[in-house]
Amino acid sequence: MDKIGFIGLGIMGKPMCHNLLKAGFDVTFYARKDAVVTEMERAGATFVPSSRAVGEAADIVIAIVTADPEVREVILGDQGVLEGASEGDLIVDMSTISPLTVREVAARASQKGVRVMDAPVSGGDIGAINGTLTIIAGGEKDDFDRCEGLFDAMGNRENVFHVGGVGVGQTVKIVNQLLGGITMVAISEALALGVKAGADADVMRQVIGVSSGNSSAFQSRVADFLLKGQYAPGFMLDLMKKDIGIGVEMGRALNMPVPLGAVAYQLYAAASNLGAGELDFSAVSKAIETLSGIRISGE
Repeated sequence: MDKIGFIGLGIMGKPMCHNLLKAGFDVTFYARKDAVVTEMERAGATFVPSSRAVGEAADIVIAIVTADPEVREVILGDQGVLEGASEGDLIVDMSTISPLTVREVAARASQKGVRVMDAPVSGGDIGAINGTLTIIAGGEKDDFDRCEGLFDAMGNRENVFHVGGVGVGQTVKIVNQLLGGITMVAISEALALGVKAGADADVMRQVIGVSSGNSSAFQSRVADFLLKGQYAPGFMLDLMKKDIGIGVEMGRALNMPVPLGAVAYQLYAAASNLGAGELDFSAVSKAIETLSGIRISGE
């Protein structure tokens, strides 16, 4: 069985790593926070002092970090995974980043005979905890097959997809994020309009929940977030802003207009500047509320 390395033990990565340990994998990890190191060692993982050391110890290294600069640091940096990796090793980046970045990583890794897959995930912290994530993998089919057991431990097998070559996983994930992020803006705008015009927010929730305006975002975010005015994160607003920004930049690179994505990005940026960056992404409603002068929750 391949030895597994893990880097990025945050809200998503830590429960994902726990699920690998529960499935019986030998996991070596690097983390900066003492509390995380203690927790993961108690769970049976082996701590090493750098990403490079993870690359030296593991056959397959999983990374799930915040954004493109962090991916470059932990994989391509002086103390990065690639410095410690050997020919035949596999790096699986499960972060959500630009397809261009993961292809850059793959090109650099190929010079050492190291393989790369991108396998971003969807399902939030609950999916990570429960091991029911959707996994969207790009890379060679042989590498995808090599990761079958890993993906089964972290995701729902029915929702594990091999979508194409390196970078296509990120492309599909960003398309998903654009849809989710734009939908949340539309929900916030529509509910704010209704409240301003005198409709009751909860009545609108009941009607729309069984009508054509319904969506998974509407079901998961309206009752428990917008109507309560509570935004403890499942998925942070600043991360959604980052993902939508990647989509807008992809459009620029392809000379394709993405006007809804561009408008959504501006509203997420406004909400972030209003102090909502570390709240759930549904807190984009705060930008809409500020512009409209009302509170969707009725508070």
